Amino acid sequence: MKWLLILIGLPLCLGCNSVSRDAPDCEESADFACFRGMFRTLVAEPVAGIEVCPLELAGVECETTDEAGQWKMPGLPLSTNVALSAVHPDFTPTVFPQNTSLDWYAWFKVAVPPFVLDTHAGRLGLELDPERGHLLFLTWEGLNIDGIDTPNVPGVTAQLQGGDGSVFYGDALGFASSSATSTSGSGAGGALNLEPGLARIRFESEAGICDEPMFHWQMDADGFIPFPVEAGFVTAVDVQCPVLP
Repeated sequence: MKWLLILIGLPLCLGCNSVSRDAPDCEESADFACFRGMFRTLVAEPVAGIEVCPLELAGVECETTDEAGQWKMPGLPLSTNVALSAVHPDFTPTVFPQNTSLDWYAWFKVAVPPFVLDTHAGRLGLELDPERGHLLFLTWEGLNIDGIDTPNVPGVTAQLQGGDGSVFYGDALGFASSSATSTSGSGAGGALNLEPGLARIRFESEAGICDEPMFHWQMDADGFIPFPVEAGFVTAVDVQCPVLP
């Protein structure tokens, strides 16, 4: 199973797919897109009671995960960048940016416990600012279509524009490293204490720009991916990167 972000010796993931359990079905429609998926803990237990809401999107109602951690959200506009917030009292509030053209791919996500950001901040000598937001990302070779994870991509560098912050990279376990200059084998990284608003980030592996559509908004012409930053939230992004033959 593909898990996003934060690592404590286990791989983690905020935008992921698995064949171990089914996501709820969405009715086919030519008029709107539908996102669907499940939320789980770090040990793969379902999480009920997560409120999933569209940000700044009128006419689409919030949904709440059921006892199996399942949720679905119909009525989304077609081929559009949308951001969904996920809020639960026991977990870190998270924002998932995604283009609705990828609604065929079921979302299997990890609910992030609060200690994760605290651990990153502690290793970087920072204190988390409640008036600012945060970014966590993972780099992958491809999508998990058949239930088998593709490898994380090391050697990826990220260039951040906006947000008034700087990028960090994770060590082999995914913890923030104050000395790393690119992703390790964990593929993890992020940025803390970003100014709320719209920021942009560009990823480049040793084989070239990470430009495949995945769990983020559609890329700008210059190779930067825009993403929303919300105060008190972490924005989760999975990126698909090319690798050398």
